[in-house]
Amino acid sequence: MEPERIELTTPLGKDWEPVVRLVLGGVGDRLDLGFEELDDLQLAVERLLAEAGAQRTVSITLELTDRSVRTHVGPLHEHAIAEALQGPPPKPGELNLRRVLDTVVDSFGVEAIDGGDLLVRLEKLVARD
Repeated sequence: MEPERIELTTPLGKDWEPVVRLVLGGVGDRLDLGFEELDDLQLAVERLLAEAGAQRTVSITLELTDRSVRTHVGPLHEHAIAEALQGPPPKPGELNLRRVLDTVVDSFGVEAIDGGDLLVRLEKLVARD
């Protein structure tokens, strides 16, 4: 079965965070996510967008299955994101992007896309009773 797909292209910045949160909340409702699962997904996306630097817009694609939410965020111009996610693990007590994503999503990855930009993949598994 094909995953359901939602695509959002949004400006970045504090004024647009409620829009992203609203879309993620709708996804959480659609999948009947628990509060903690939804909070984890929102934190992962918001922290990633906070690290995106001064770029104007970003696209967020969500693929929904009965077992997971796969999120693709990009294109991202900030190459420090790739370094943070692919470099050595953070030191004990260091709170950086990698530590946050390690804590709140089940998997993540970075890939280079056209023009040298980045696409970050996040996956959050959906707990089912």
